[in-house]
Amino acid sequence: MAGQQAAVEAVEGGRLQAADFKFFCGALTWAPGELDQQHANGAWYCAAASRSLVLKPSLQLPVPLWREVLQLMGGQYAGVARDGYEGD
Repeated sequence: MAGQQAAVEAVEGGRLQAADFKFFCGALTWAPGELDQQHANGAWYCAAASRSLVLKPSLQLPVPLWREVLQLMGGQYAGVARDGYEGD
């Protein structure tokens, strides 16, 4: 299944629920090798995440989803979530 129309049809047909989807709008692009370099410099973190966490409704959460993920990762990542962005 691909695309918004297929998702609408699956929900309308009762095969899936709206909560089974999360749509993202926008784009971020990198020059060749730029993302790898940013990751190597510590600007990005890779994380394995469960389907339930990725699809969790994230509007109006008491804690932003990115911060929750870092807290769940623990260790130094929890410290980043706690200390790195106090203005959030």
